[in-house]
Amino acid sequence: MDVDSTMHRAEDATESTAEYAVDTANDNRIGVVQERFEGSVYLRPPGGGVEWTTRPEALRHPSATELVQAHVLDTPVQGRRNR
Repeated sequence: MDVDSTMHRAEDATESTAEYAVDTANDNRIGVVQERFEGSVYLRPPGGGVEWTTRPEALRHPSATELVQAHVLDTPVQGRRNR
């Protein structure tokens, strides 16, 4: 299976062009693809956190629900304004 065919590119016109994938070898964790190198894919949790690696064949496309969750976690929160 081709790694590129296992990724989903976010189609949000105003936001991210991040590639999301679900790692079936690690409890179906959704991650943002950071890099592909020598048979490994490096992912990080949406919103930040510690990177992890997995095999390309362990990845699948995120469902619509998973993709919405990833977008929520990747969206910065604006602070309160003083009134």
